[in-house]
Amino acid sequence: MQIQLHIKASLMSPYIHHISKILFVAAIAFNMNAHALTSDRDQPVNISSEEQIANLESNKAIFIRNVVATQGSMELHADKAEVLRDENGELKEIHAYGNQATFKMEQDNGKIVRSRSAVIDYYPQKNLVVLTGKAIVWQDDSHVNGEKIEYNLQSRRIKATTNASRGGRVHSTFIPSQMRDKNTEKAPAAETEQPKN
Repeated sequence: MQIQLHIKASLMSPYIHHISKILFVAAIAFNMNAHALTSDRDQPVNISSEEQIANLESNKAIFIRNVVATQGSMELHADKAEVLRDENGELKEIHAYGNQATFKMEQDNGKIVRSRSAVIDYYPQKNLVVLTGKAIVWQDDSHVNGEKIEYNLQSRRIKATTNASRGGRVHSTFIPSQMRDKNTEKAPAAETEQPKN
């Protein structure tokens, strides 16, 4: 049974300095592309699942099993999701959990950005998506991996972090030719598989 609910992202040696410039430019290129369609923010949020538990007094609903949430081109899949509304009844937060919760969105340039992690927190009033737990964001073959990734859908900023005390590192791969605007240059029509962690 499907249930529907509608609710109104010192000094350095010359070598290190050069590498830093390359990484900075690559990060800016990825940064400029990681935002949702402008029209998505004005679309209703639709959520379906196999089971729903709602507490109208606390403005909280829990969706269980095969959860799918959409808002325009944005789409979230999870095993479980908690939805909270503010005192005015507006959507405040979605917290999605799963073995591999996923989130995807289409950008104004026509490209699709995909992500997955153990937990996805979506704050529509802040235009913010936070991925936690083996988080990855990718567009074609370019990707960023970290323990936690935050991206602001409005400012187009991405921040990836990891637990350095445990020896963790953030990993990024950027393919400049794939970062170009889809509307101005045709890319090869090939299916891209999800990058492996």
